This record gives sequence, C-alpha cells and structure tokens, in this order.
Amino acid sequence: MDLKLIADIATIVGSLSIFLTLIFIVIELKKSVDQTKLVNNANRDLLHSEWLHFWSDHQNAELVSRGRGNYIDLTSAEKFQFEQFIEQRIRLFVFALPTVQNETNLEFHYARARDFFGHSGAMNCYLALKERQLLAPPWTDFVDKALKPELKG
Repeated sequence: MDLKLIADIATIVGSLSIFLTLIFIVIELKKSVDQTKLVNNANRDLLHSEWLHFWSDHQNAELVSRGRGNYIDLTSAEKFQFEQFIEQRIRLFVFALPTVQNETNLEFHYARARDFFGHSGAMNCYLALKERQLLAPPWTDFVDKALKPELKG
C-alpha cells in the first residue's frame, strides 16, 4: 500500500465518522425537542388546572357568574378582576395553539372560544379590553377568527 491509498482510506473513514456523528446529533436534538414539547404541554395543563381551581373558588365563581351576565354593572374592582379572568383565559386559548396538529383540533379550540365568549358579559369585557388596546394582537386575532363563524350564523 502506498501512502496516497492510506490517506484516501483515512479520509473516507474520517468523513464517515463525521457523517455518523451528525446523524447522532440530529437524533438527539429531535429527542430533546420532543421532550421539551412534552414538558411544555404538562406545564400548560398544570397552569390550566390551577386557573380552573382559582376561578372555581366560591367567591371567584360568583364574580365570574355576575360578570358573564353583565360586565357593565360590575364595580370597578370587580371589573378589574373580571378583566384579569378574561385576559388569562384568552392567554390559555392562545398558548394551547402549539398543540394543534390539524384543522380538526383548531376547530375544537375555536369552538371552545366561541362557547366562552357566548356570554354577553364576557364578550363586552373582551371588546372593552380590545378597545383600550390591552390585548396583544395575536390574542385578538385568535379570538376574532374563532368568533367569525358565529358572526355569520
């Protein structure tokens, strides 16, 4: 064997090892991304559970019930609390969107938003927050898209 042949073989072996290393890195990155998504979904579920428990407390549930019925008649302090309720729910809707994998799931999220804003007080509060520009445009875009079929029907 001459020196050139040995160098060519070493180059091939080196290139192959680099290629296999890159494949390994890609596989590990994919696993890491999948794990991050799972943790993100678990954290989102925990946040949603905590939100539900907080607003299901008797005193908070009474405020939500009154606010859904008539946002306009709430006191200033109650309006502030109800606005926080509406804003947090919108955030939960929007932050759940990364879990959407197809159009069916997106329609499910839209249906939940339509149901949530089916209460006149919730809708009045949303419109008041939107008018005062207190909601981020991606949030209002989601809610407006979700409500569009309701406006046609």
